[in-house]
Amino acid sequence: MIKTFTSLLLLLCFINFGFIPLLQAQATALPYTQDFNTSNDFTLLNGTQVNKWVYGSATGNTGNSIYISNDNGTTNNYTNTSSSVVQAYRDLVVPAGTTATSPATLSFDWRAMGESCCDYLRIWLVPTTFTPTPGTQITAGAGIIQVGANLNAQTAWQTYTNTNINLAAFAGANVRIVFEWRNDGSVGTSPAGAIDNINMLIPTCSAPTALAANSIMATNATISWTGITPAPANGYQYYVSTSSTPPTNTTTPTGTSTGTSVTLNTLSPSTTYYFWVRAVCSSTDSSIWTSGGGFSTTQTLATLPYSQNFSTINDFGFVNGSQTNKWSYGNAAGNTPSSIYISNDNGVTNSYTVTSSSIVQAYRDIAVPAGTTAASPAILSFDWLAMGESCCDYLRVWLVPSSFTPTAGNQITAGAGRIQIGGDLNTQTTWQTYLNTNVNLASFSGATLRLVFEWRNDGSVGTSPAGAIDNVNLFIPTCKSPTAPTVAAITSATATISWTATVPAPAIGYQYYLSTNPTPPTVTTPPTGTTTATSVPLTGLTPNTAYYWWVRARCSTTDASIWIGGPSFTTTQIPATLPYIQNFTGGNDLVLLNGTQTNKWVRGTVTGNPAQSLYISNDNGVTNAYSHTTTTVHAFRDISIPVGTTIASFSFDWKSQGENNFDYVRVWLLPSNVMPTPGTQIAAGTNRVQVGQYQLQGTWQTYSNTNLNLSAYAGTIMRLVFEWKNDGSGGTQPPAAIDNILLRVCSTATPVVTVVPASITHNSATLTWPQDPGGATYQLRYRVLGSTTWNTPYITVTAGTYTFPSNLLPFTDYEVEVAAVCNTTNVGIFSHSEFKTKCDPTPPNVTVTNITSTSALVTWNPLAAGATYELQWREVGTPTWWTALPSTPQPPANTYLLTGLSSYKTYEVQVRNKCIGSLTFNPWSTSQVFTTVRICEIPPPGLTITELNPTSAVVVWDAYTGTGATDNYILKYRKVGLPGWTNINVSNNTYTITGLLELTKYEMQVANVCTGTPGNFTPEYYFTTPTVVYCPMHSTNFGSEFISKVTAKPAGKPDMVNITAGSAYSDYTTVPAKFIDMVQGSVGNQIIIDKTISSGAKAGVAVWIDFNRNGTFDLDERILADGPNTNPTASATFTVPSNSFLGSTNKYVVMRVAMSKDAIPVSCVSFTDGEVEDYTVRISQLPTVNTLNQTDILIYPNPVKSILNVKNISKKAKYTIYSAAGQIISSGVILNNKIDVSRLINGLYVIDINDVQGTAQRKFIKE
Repeated sequence: MIKTFTSLLLLLCFINFGFIPLLQAQATALPYTQDFNTSNDFTLLNGTQVNKWVYGSATGNTGNSIYISNDNGTTNNYTNTSSSVVQAYRDLVVPAGTTATSPATLSFDWRAMGESCCDYLRIWLVPTTFTPTPGTQITAGAGIIQVGANLNAQTAWQTYTNTNINLAAFAGANVRIVFEWRNDGSVGTSPAGAIDNINMLIPTCSAPTALAANSIMATNATISWTGITPAPANGYQYYVSTSSTPPTNTTTPTGTSTGTSVTLNTLSPSTTYYFWVRAVCSSTDSSIWTSGGGFSTTQTLATLPYSQNFSTINDFGFVNGSQTNKWSYGNAAGNTPSSIYISNDNGVTNSYTVTSSSIVQAYRDIAVPAGTTAASPAILSFDWLAMGESCCDYLRVWLVPSSFTPTAGNQITAGAGRIQIGGDLNTQTTWQTYLNTNVNLASFSGATLRLVFEWRNDGSVGTSPAGAIDNVNLFIPTCKSPTAPTVAAITSATATISWTATVPAPAIGYQYYLSTNPTPPTVTTPPTGTTTATSVPLTGLTPNTAYYWWVRARCSTTDASIWIGGPSFTTTQIPATLPYIQNFTGGNDLVLLNGTQTNKWVRGTVTGNPAQSLYISNDNGVTNAYSHTTTTVHAFRDISIPVGTTIASFSFDWKSQGENNFDYVRVWLLPSNVMPTPGTQIAAGTNRVQVGQYQLQGTWQTYSNTNLNLSAYAGTIMRLVFEWKNDGSGGTQPPAAIDNILLRVCSTATPVVTVVPASITHNSATLTWPQDPGGATYQLRYRVLGSTTWNTPYITVTAGTYTFPSNLLPFTDYEVEVAAVCNTTNVGIFSHSEFKTKCDPTPPNVTVTNITSTSALVTWNPLAAGATYELQWREVGTPTWWTALPSTPQPPANTYLLTGLSSYKTYEVQVRNKCIGSLTFNPWSTSQVFTTVRICEIPPPGLTITELNPTSAVVVWDAYTGTGATDNYILKYRKVGLPGWTNINVSNNTYTITGLLELTKYEMQVANVCTGTPGNFTPEYYFTTPTVVYCPMHSTNFGSEFISKVTAKPAGKPDMVNITAGSAYSDYTTVPAKFIDMVQGSVGNQIIIDKTISSGAKAGVAVWIDFNRNGTFDLDERILADGPNTNPTASATFTVPSNSFLGSTNKYVVMRVAMSKDAIPVSCVSFTDGEVEDYTVRISQLPTVNTLNQTDILIYPNPVKSILNVKNISKKAKYTIYSAAGQIISSGVILNNKIDVSRLINGLYVIDINDVQGTAQRKFIKE
């Protein structure tokens, strides 16, 4: 089984990689049909060839097919540089007894462009013993038969039919039908070969042959064929369609006939038809459909006058054949909106494939009236565009007899009645209008004229768009048009248009139409004016504006000639004045003389330094690029040069790569009567100055000349011209671009200088003057008024303003002078101005001295010249400022004594000045802050607590050392809510208050003792004692050394045992089950600690109980210290001190157990290895003998938190509660034996109870 599987696997690998053919089904019997729409049964022999047979949907007629592909079936393209020979075959069973007298019929659809000589399809019939080899062509011989010829040069599907296939040699055996593709590896055009709809049968009913279409007219044609022998019993059926899709066996025929020809009478003009014919031998037996190919009906004759704008329909016929670039009708081009045009993508665009040579024609048949003579010539006009290639890709227009049928791929030649109209049309990317008013139609009189537009490209180079035609008009006028329109005497507001008169002159004269829009007038367009002369002076024109004009003759009120367009013209400019500045960001005022040149001056945003500019473009400004088509174009500006002008400054930015001495930009200065002509370079002449020639720079450069002599143009109009020229051969992008043009004449006139009043400060001022438009610079000098020396060197200023850089003296008179400078050496006359600086506004430095408890001396320095001063002060934090009374002392005085101040208050004081003559004060100085001297009666400041504990507080305050100081103080404090104070005489400024209650709010005050008399006490200072907080303590590691069990055995109380796993720190103070109860003063209490330690390790144990609950574990509170040792337990016996803190509801003491590896733990010090655990210890007193008489009035609990219970009273009992100071706090009737004391503050209270059974007084503690 393993060997069998391995062999099968190898076989599949060989098949997959092409070492042996793909396996297919056995030979199939005739008749055989394959349309490939659902499957493929052909064997594909591709080997390692680049171009392979595939089965897929990239092409088909219709659906799928088998085809050649270089990308595994994605497309039907082939690599024409890699030679390939591949085959596809199918084995068929030929019946025994097949003879030459019963031939088979073979048909299939195919397409293949390839190369006429060398890239093609072939069809073979071979024995099944012969297996084709990829890479090797099949050759005839030994039963190997080629069917038909080489198939190629067709991009559209074709049908091959052969009704005389001799299969006698294969009778009773199998025949192998082979489709072979071959390409030679040089050139060629896709698509490659493709095959579809294969049919092979030995008919019992033979098919007709020699199908033909004849007598083709606009609406009828005759189809014919050669009949079969014997004639079919049921005649023939034919099928006619405008689609090339073949009929099937079940397709309903168009008609039947017993003869061998049929006249079709209901055809549409100018339409392509396809037809098929088959013989019908019986009701159940027919031949295959035989294709007769296609034919096109002729057009319906047009009559004169003929007009076609293609806006709604196209009535031109196209002769495209299999050419790559074809005539199409659509809206990819139009003037406007639709047109007929050349396209390489079936009309999607007006582009053409420049590497594929094509010759195609579009034509229209037009009837010419009898009697037409040369004396009555026709007018032909049409719009066209075509870039192409100047020599070789172009449009031509022909008039030919209708008997002449153009042929795709063949150019029309002159002769035999064929007349070319005009020349070759190309090198125009925008719509042009062709007009010919002298078309001789005499040779077509009384016959049909065929108007032909022919496109030809040679397959080398070229530029899209290809040819396009719109707005075709042909007619024989009854009123002749004027000719030779010209324009002359153009100025900024006038021009003269003229033309040659018709013969005879028109009865009503001429009409002319003037517009700034190039759209031609129509028959009904109102004219601008009328005249009987042949010239008209135009006035009132707009300067620097392009105008278009047309003229027509009027032979009668109902008969006029067509409008004849004259040459467009542009009025001259209104001259610019100096200085002339143009950066092209706000528009363009240069006249652009481009004519019909390919490369044109435009103004746009494609390039600029930095934004927009004037540049050469071959695509109307889309790019700054040029075509290598000979061009000379100009851009100019007229500028008025004042009388007496000699030297000017001239600059501009430019860039232009081009070609050295062949493609460049030149700059000219010309008289205004010299008008440049597109296509012609400016030549040297009188007063024609070439400023330079610029080239070979692809980045922005700057030309600058500050010494340009304009004396030849003084008092006249000068024309500044930028001229671009390229020669039509090589050259490098980009062509010329111009920006930032500047022409000006410098003036040394004395400037009018203004010292800006608002700009004058104590050390600066700003001067302004009108800037010379001619670009003068300036010299500035200044000095203190009355001095004799100016500043040196003089200051150079480039703009009409200058600000002194804070270098002037305050409150000082200055004089300043400015002079214009041209060309650095020509200095004009100085101006003269005077001004005075202001006083120094800088606030003075303020100091405060001689401070007492009620006064202080204020001093300010330095004093500014020319200034007065103002002083103000206030207590810090208050809103109101106080001013000096009766007024602030003025210079040279600079002090002021503040009086009436309060002791130990903080004040701030400010001083500012105001320049003499000014109404506005300068800024205040920074506040100088001071505090008056403190007297003894003032409460000591700085009262605060520096250390606060649950039962104590360290208090400090600021010592008083002034007049009357005794170094003695009175400190008093009390629990908030109690009436009485605790007073303490203190001999320094710190004291520690002890005996405080935990978590209790207190207030305190302090006062100086002044010579035996207390001063004023400070405001109350409130503080609350904190609860006990223990220091943190823990280990870092506890994996191998930790506390495993803690056992507490209190005397007279239950044991507490806690077994735990290791942790760095464990807090059991909030776990009631782990609470430890002890008795105050008890002895014999035992603590046992079980240790877990690693083998051989030692550990120490320490245990503390904070008996006094002061928050620290003191040394005398350590009840166990053991180790370090290897013992598994540590234990000790201890006594609970008799003064230990007794536990209440929520106040207990803490026991800390610590175990550390290799050491006895120290309180509050963490360690590396071991564990720490904290526990709650509740200490209580020994029970005492109850000496109370249980029948007396009793109160409980005591201490109490909220409800105080009273026992052994009647329902009429009353109570009164007093504070410890004897103040009545509350009173009332005791309800339900309960008194609510929850609102009392913590402390000691006395309660009196009055009842019919007696009275009682008891003490209780509110906690």
